[in-house]
Amino acid sequence: MTTLTHPSVQRTVEHTHASASATRTLGALLIVEALLMFAPLAILGAAIGWPASLGKPAAEQLAAIQANAGMVTLGYGVYLLYSILIAPLMIGLAAQVLGGLQRPLAVTVAAFGALSALTRSIGILRWLTVMPALAAAHATADPAQRSQIELVFTAINSYGGGIGEILGVALFMALSLGTLCVAALFNGGMPRWLAVMGVLSAALLACLAIPVLGGAAVVPVAAAVSLLSAWMIAAGVWALRRG
Repeated sequence: MTTLTHPSVQRTVEHTHASASATRTLGALLIVEALLMFAPLAILGAAIGWPASLGKPAAEQLAAIQANAGMVTLGYGVYLLYSILIAPLMIGLAAQVLGGLQRPLAVTVAAFGALSALTRSIGILRWLTVMPALAAAHATADPAQRSQIELVFTAINSYGGGIGEILGVALFMALSLGTLCVAALFNGGMPRWLAVMGVLSAALLACLAIPVLGGAAVVPVAAAVSLLSAWMIAAGVWALRRG
């Protein structure tokens, strides 16, 4: 006896399987992304003492970059990959949690996530392009030229940091994550505890921009980034179980 399945039922089943597979993939990528953050910490930390090295004088930073050029390129290359992946992950979360990218709130989350990835990437690229060139020039320059190179290094570092860290890591990521989780608190789509954790993470990220506005640094960068990584792992586990 042959059992016939109506085409509409078959399409529904196939759609359900595809949706579950996409949710599981998103969950796995969230966990990978959270763990990927530790790679540049390990690579650059061993090579140049990053991120504490960012507070050292320009001459010391340039010398460290020149002495460990290969590891600096590798470390920031991994960090660039981490930053680029922010966009598809936030777009995927917007679609999963808010019911599809045709909804205005989902588009808002996706747009801010893409802007976060873009500005982060612009900020990181200075370490893969301009800074190694300045470090190489600084190593062979006379004292007067070195002083000028250090001024250029400091200026580019401040500008690139403003784009990458303030816009990318702090503001745009806070807006993307905060919009997603506040919407989830009101409309559902993810567990309430996960949404609250996301709102708290977004608030800490936003606080990283306070010093640029003349205020005191009230949140350590490590605390904000660590909470974001913890939220990604929690969201990844939830997505895997949901899938």
